[in-house]
Amino acid sequence: MTRCAIYARYSSDMQRDTSIEDQVRRCEEYATSQGWTVTATYADRAISGSAMLGRKELQTLLQAARSQPRPFDRVLVDDTSRLSRNLPEVLTLIENMKFRDIYVSAVTQGIDSAQDYSRQLFTLNGMIDEQYIKALASKVHRGQEGRALAGFNPGGKCYGYRNVPIEDHTRIGKYGRPMVKGVQLEIVEDEAATVRRIFELFEGGAGLGQIAKRLNADGIPSPQPPRNRLVRAWCPSSIRSMLKNERYRGTFVWNRTQKRQNPETGRKTSRPRPAAEWRHTSVPGWRIVPEPLWESVQARFRDVTRTGVARAGGLARSESSRKYLFSGLLRCACCNSRMVIVSGQGRRGYSKYGCPASWNRGVCSNRLTIRQDRLEIQLLAALQTRIWRPEILEYTIKAFEQAVRGRMEAMRHEAAAPTLVTRVEKLRDEARRLADAVAEMGYSPTLLGRLRTVELEINKLETQREEAHAAFREPSFSSLRRFVMEQVSALPQLAQSDPERAKAALARHLPSIVLTPSERDGRPVFEASGAWEIAPGNDAMLMVARDGIEPPTPAFSGLHDQ
Repeated sequence: MTRCAIYARYSSDMQRDTSIEDQVRRCEEYATSQGWTVTATYADRAISGSAMLGRKELQTLLQAARSQPRPFDRVLVDDTSRLSRNLPEVLTLIENMKFRDIYVSAVTQGIDSAQDYSRQLFTLNGMIDEQYIKALASKVHRGQEGRALAGFNPGGKCYGYRNVPIEDHTRIGKYGRPMVKGVQLEIVEDEAATVRRIFELFEGGAGLGQIAKRLNADGIPSPQPPRNRLVRAWCPSSIRSMLKNERYRGTFVWNRTQKRQNPETGRKTSRPRPAAEWRHTSVPGWRIVPEPLWESVQARFRDVTRTGVARAGGLARSESSRKYLFSGLLRCACCNSRMVIVSGQGRRGYSKYGCPASWNRGVCSNRLTIRQDRLEIQLLAALQTRIWRPEILEYTIKAFEQAVRGRMEAMRHEAAAPTLVTRVEKLRDEARRLADAVAEMGYSPTLLGRLRTVELEINKLETQREEAHAAFREPSFSSLRRFVMEQVSALPQLAQSDPERAKAALARHLPSIVLTPSERDGRPVFEASGAWEIAPGNDAMLMVARDGIEPPTPAFSGLHDQ
């Protein structure tokens, strides 16, 4: 009996959730007509079809298709666009499914990947699906341009204004309500007064950090409210963005950025457009800041840039900060903010970690800092001491041994899997047919090229089978122990030679380290705690990091691992 999995998707709020039900119903009717049984249904709601990555239900379906024994023999979709509007992705998915003897059917279009000519049909419909989304993006961009030139706001919210939808009563949209022809910005007087105050403070000589702290001290709500204990207060970066925002002078600059999709992750990121493509529109009703004040502020920015002052201060956004071993893993115990480099101009030029909510915004009581090099040395020493505990070392070795055994068994199972054997046999049949065709037709670059490709793939699969079928040697317990100990001992050297790799390894087992300001022997210290996920029981790890003392000796003396 043929078992089927149904996949359905709709892309935006312009469609209804019942679209999923309609797609599933059509697929079920088709399965019934063929005498097939539906065993699973997967559905992604309100997700674009421009990429497969990021679609949870589709990824779950693909993961199920890789399992042995396979849970279904066919995948049913209403039409090809439900899979993806990216042609290469669709063709790759279908080939991967066929490799596992799973076939894809687009029921509305009547396409079945089991058919000999199915690839041409999937390609043709995939090209149409792909062109649709490109044309849609072009139409959306053109529509946004028209709204921008008409003085409407095609973007999101902006501090100092509220969005007011403008209805077109000559056109009726969904649910019988007038359609919205655009969104206008209306000035919010309380926020506008704060905007003017920011401009005036900067014109008077105040720094970005000073302005942020003053607003926070006066209790003025920031554009972003607090969330999950994380302080969302005024900060220097938001102040700077506001001082550069031309909306406050009554000018709308549109088309400065564009969304680009990363083909590896499926995520969209903003990229700047060339200045020649920017569109400037004068909207006098948006003006909050008088022109003389605007010009004076921009002149001070130019002076700061010319003298190089803008390059001084913290390093939190620099390229080198991303290579710091513990950047992104440290959190302040007082406000839950991520600890960052707040000073790079201290004694001997050493960088220091601190709480940005305290140093940049003035809304956290944690004013303690610690040198980056000392924090790394002491945390690494404490981690080593933690891992060297007998119970954790034994747990690690056993877990590693089980992983090695599991991987080798998986390789043996994969080599013996019917799909791999069937694949090799099919390739050999194809090679024989190609060889016969060359013998009959004579020299043909196309046939010879395909024959070489098939033979290379056969050799690759045969090598894979031979390696997996090789004698299974029991991993030596002593060699595993020695390997783990060597890796633990090499942790400080790895941190120095390749901090990015060491940071990625730490992040897998230590999601965050909480730094709590405290005092020991009359001196300020940080107590660092974190869940070391490789340890049994997932218990906490408590360490002490001190600022203002000389770096520990190579034996890591002076540390307290509690």
